[in-house]
Amino acid sequence: MENTRIVEDFLQAIERNDFTKAETYLARDFKVTGVAPDPLGANEFLGLHRAFNKGMPDFRFNYKIGKDKNNVVDLKVRLTGTHTKEMPAPIPGLHNITATNKSIKMPEEPIRVTIKDKKITTLHLEQVTGGGLTGLLKQIGVEMPEAVHH
Repeated sequence: MENTRIVEDFLQAIERNDFTKAETYLARDFKVTGVAPDPLGANEFLGLHRAFNKGMPDFRFNYKIGKDKNNVVDLKVRLTGTHTKEMPAPIPGLHNITATNKSIKMPEEPIRVTIKDKKITTLHLEQVTGGGLTGLLKQIGVEMPEAVHH
């Protein structure tokens, strides 16, 4: 149950734009796997969400917690938001994205969170058709440049 609370508090801190608080939930060797050829570290992952929050002030994870067992919490997210402000380039190789006023409604995406010593060590994001950064950008009318695809 404590692990569920850590995951919820982490997601809520990001939604509130409190990245200082969000960082306190992450282990030093935190990694995000499943979405890119190489794992993302805390700086890249939180940087992505800083960009989302700037461009979509109403960004939400809309999470549903599933199993919490043996230091692993399974959950599903369905990202939503409205792109009402300029979004800083979410990843290197992209440019800032002018506000489109488009709403995003992402497909439900499963996530597995591993926790050790009350810190999140890994977030494993399952790839879903229409999901991930590519799916989100497509919904606001931005195609990933070839140079960014891996």
